[in-house]
Amino acid sequence: MKGNEKSHTSFYRVAYYASFLLITFAVLYLLFPKQVTFKYEFQKGQPWGHETLIAPFDFPVLKPTNVFEAEIDSVKKNFVPFLNFETEAKNDQLILLREQLDSAFQKISQLNDPELQEIIYNKLEETLNDLYNKGILESSPESYDFLSGKSNVNLIRGNVVETVPVQSLFSLKTAYLALNDSINNYAAQNSACRLLQNWLDPAQFISPNLNYDKVFNESRLEEMVQAVPATRGAVQAGVRIISEGDWVNNENFIVLESLKRAYERNRSYSGWISTIIIGQMMLVLIVLSVLILYLQTYNRDLFWKKRNFTMILFTILAIFLLARLVHENPSLNMYILPVCILPIIIRTFLGARMAIFIHLSTVLMISFMAPNSFEFFFLQSIAGIIAVISLRRMHRRGQLLLTSLYVFISYCLNYFAFELIKEGLLININWETYKWFFANGLLLTSAYLIVYIIEKMFGFISDVTLVELSDTNNPLLRKLAEIAPGTFQHSMQVANLAEAVIFRIGGNPLLVRTGALYHDIGKINSSEFFIENQQGGENPHDSLSHLKSVEKIVSHVFDGVKMAKKHKLPEPIIDFIKMHHGKGLVKYFYLKYKEEHPNEQVIEDDFRYPGPNPTTRETAVVMLADGVEAAARSLPEKNEETLKVIINQIIDAKVNNHELDDAPITFRDIKDIKSIFLDKLKNVYHLRIQYPKEK
Repeated sequence: MKGNEKSHTSFYRVAYYASFLLITFAVLYLLFPKQVTFKYEFQKGQPWGHETLIAPFDFPVLKPTNVFEAEIDSVKKNFVPFLNFETEAKNDQLILLREQLDSAFQKISQLNDPELQEIIYNKLEETLNDLYNKGILESSPESYDFLSGKSNVNLIRGNVVETVPVQSLFSLKTAYLALNDSINNYAAQNSACRLLQNWLDPAQFISPNLNYDKVFNESRLEEMVQAVPATRGAVQAGVRIISEGDWVNNENFIVLESLKRAYERNRSYSGWISTIIIGQMMLVLIVLSVLILYLQTYNRDLFWKKRNFTMILFTILAIFLLARLVHENPSLNMYILPVCILPIIIRTFLGARMAIFIHLSTVLMISFMAPNSFEFFFLQSIAGIIAVISLRRMHRRGQLLLTSLYVFISYCLNYFAFELIKEGLLININWETYKWFFANGLLLTSAYLIVYIIEKMFGFISDVTLVELSDTNNPLLRKLAEIAPGTFQHSMQVANLAEAVIFRIGGNPLLVRTGALYHDIGKINSSEFFIENQQGGENPHDSLSHLKSVEKIVSHVFDGVKMAKKHKLPEPIIDFIKMHHGKGLVKYFYLKYKEEHPNEQVIEDDFRYPGPNPTTRETAVVMLADGVEAAARSLPEKNEETLKVIINQIIDAKVNNHELDDAPITFRDIKDIKSIFLDKLKNVYHLRIQYPKEK
């Protein structure tokens, strides 16, 4: 029956893995850029490692990026903005001027001469016409952004465009002053006209007649930018481009890049079946297969846990999706992609070796999207390795900032080296790329949030969470200290012993310390039944049968699991509660029962803990530390010899009873564990010297 259950479980697990792999493969294929890639790989500053290349077809030669961008910047800088004339403004003001003058002439008797009136009107109309013909802005030209740094401006009158100096334009203020000066000058020449100064207000005849159409100007500028040619000549089919062994210099590099773009543009794919698609599917399948083979061979235990498997493929898909979004956005550089978040996440939950291999596999696939595949792969690979090495623990807030800084420095140094090889001169290096590295480093700091999300989604536990849980002011640990102080002190000693061992033999010290602190929390419900909490007086076990006492002792495992789930402790911590006794015997009551029932067949399972046995190095070490600490505390005489004997007895019994068979503990580890336990317990129980009494 159990065999059938195992086979069913194995079948469903394999089916789950196969389905998820198939989904991952399909999504990666859909995200893969559907374009042909140039069949030659080349680097500026390196020799051409292929056969002599002859142009297979006619293609245009692209301008160097810096030249093309400089031409576009020149167009933008030299663009002359356009302003529209509003003719109604001038006509309205001339009509108003005629009305105001007619009213003034009727009221001023000295100006009743029709000939004089016509002269005055013509003079003022001429001045006003001149102002409006030159153009009036609401404010001074210097206050407008679109005129900043411009010396000329285009004025549109109907279908005619005239280019004039910006300084020739008037503002409302300067136009008012010009009209007022004209009136004053004319009045100074004719005494009769001085009377007009008290009747006319020049400000009422001035209004802006130039309008800036932002949409029109932006469209004209875009047209001029689009008109800038991106090419400089062409290469005819049959012309030799580069010979085998020639160095790729600035000139032939531009021609090769032009051929590469023309080649990729001309060969487009159509439909769902083509050689391009088949090649891409093969590449994705090969990389995935190598990744799965590596994980199954070198990390089999971690790989065959569904949450680990799911999390690995989920994070790969997320990074790949982000890479595709960056690739599709022409305004973004591929170096802004925070690929190093992937190894940081894997390193946090599954270890460094797995993180590096998964990172390299993912970067290998993403490199097909990058303009320069080899350079991208090299920079991202080194940066990922630096991230994994520098981020040993993430429980300190500043550690991730330091890792981001190291990654940024790695990008900068490696890119600088590549640019020296390609360009040869510092002046030719594209320093603009460094801003994308800086942005990448900033995005890496979001790993804290992403780690938290992954932790909650998949039930993992991070160093940050372990630090929070190991705080003895945590409510559950405070409750243990108040209700079962002896158990709390025992847990502290177990944590110290286990942590010292894990530092030596390898493992997660934070995890083992936190698990040790919580392994006995089930004793809160029945603290008086455990000897470390009994302060003399009556022993409650005296009034119970041995089987009932075993039930009380064993119940602290079940109670601990319930309590942990109620307080939402992570599953890895609950494992310590389940496994710290494994399937071992409650030996005291078992032997007592056998002693009192010598002729009875004793069922050992009635005296065993529920298990399971430890399955990790950390849970195994806590089991050993728990047994050794409790036994050492009960010794009547504590010295090196008695401690050594009890340590050997406890650990050898666990080994002989096969309680460590499921844990990755070696005989060398066992030897180290015994040595560390002895050293630590000698320090805990050392004898003080006897001071002489004062006479």
